[in-house]
Amino acid sequence: MNSYNSQQLLLNLRTFPSMGREDYIVSQTNKEAISWLDNWPKWPSPGFIVCGPTGSGKSHLAIALQTLSNGMIIEAKNLTEDKLDKLAENKCLIIEDIYKLKSEKLLLHIYNMMVERKHNFMFTTNISIANINFKLLDLKSRLLSIPQIDIGLPDDELLTNLLVKHFSDKGVLVDHEVISYLIKRIDRSFESIIEMTSKINTLSLENSKKITIPFIKKALKI
Repeated sequence: MNSYNSQQLLLNLRTFPSMGREDYIVSQTNKEAISWLDNWPKWPSPGFIVCGPTGSGKSHLAIALQTLSNGMIIEAKNLTEDKLDKLAENKCLIIEDIYKLKSEKLLLHIYNMMVERKHNFMFTTNISIANINFKLLDLKSRLLSIPQIDIGLPDDELLTNLLVKHFSDKGVLVDHEVISYLIKRIDRSFESIIEMTSKINTLSLENSKKITIPFIKKALKI
């Protein structure tokens, strides 16, 4: 067996509970966004925006903030006028995918309500606010006035730690060669990590086989 100690990869990492999901691992890729969670509710502004591509961990971050703040998450496309008062009651409101909203007036209204009540909010988006073609200039100016944190897809460091942790959470220690092999062959997203490790672990248990590169090649054809 390789002498590489997978447990070493878990040292000096911060994690946040995510309502029964996997913990949120912090790396260079997302540490600025996580610093906002660290400081909640003592934020320098009422809220902030997290911008990043699909698979970059925006929803993981949203759930972590929801857990820490006992807040609420809603998709922007599901915002309706009859929900506004109830939504604004939350001390922390997370609105996902604001570029998909159906009514700019509703988002402007909820923004103003949250600010007036001195509540906090986090918005997520795949598209930078500066590049969204808002028709309401008041809405765009307000959104541009709050911090936007850009995050990318997991880098090699984060992918490695995620793979090790997800296997470890299942009670499995995998050799470093296996981790390196997988990193080169999986999509660089949080969702892919969860799906891949679960699939490999299930196949390993079903076949009573150790997780090795030959096993993965045969079982997954990768």
